[in-house]
Amino acid sequence: MVRAIIKPKHIKKKQLVSEQNHKLTEYFNIRKSDRRTKREVLEEKRRLIEFALRKGVEDGLEVKYSENKGRGVFATREFVKGEFVVEYSGELIDIHEAYIREQRYEKDENMGCYMYYFKFKEQHYCIDATEETGRLGRLVNHSRNGNLQTKTILVDSIPRLILTAKTYIRPGEELLYDYGDRSKESLEHHPWLAL
Repeated sequence: MVRAIIKPKHIKKKQLVSEQNHKLTEYFNIRKSDRRTKREVLEEKRRLIEFALRKGVEDGLEVKYSENKGRGVFATREFVKGEFVVEYSGELIDIHEAYIREQRYEKDENMGCYMYYFKFKEQHYCIDATEETGRLGRLVNHSRNGNLQTKTILVDSIPRLILTAKTYIRPGEELLYDYGDRSKESLEHHPWLAL
């Protein structure tokens, strides 16, 4: 069928062209993109970490014994850079209580001291993980060139300390992070802190 276009004298050329044009959406359905904004991706990542912390998830980790270090934590699967690995879990206490406990722990040579001091939003905190609980974050060993880094996040308005992959981590690799203690006294008692 041939369609003739009759051009009335009072219609301008631009009007005629626009009447002949069609919208692309007349031929194709509109699709929404599955892509998410950076903010949406970060929010989802935060929700997944919160879920893992609430449930005590410690996936892809195992404890092994090594010479000179004792117990350590090793990866049983790969971790990509930036991925949540494990929480440094323990009792969140204030600095005053931390100093009292530290003095008590020093008196007992059979007891270790697994205390992590940190500052979050201008307030000082300490996580005391000295008590054996079965949680693995307290057993991650030190290295100045570790493959993990610490990060503080809020869960239910409580600061939680997590360890995330600083680099790509292969299965079988020991998990390590920098304890950050360079004091002269600490180095005298624990020379491995310099490594």
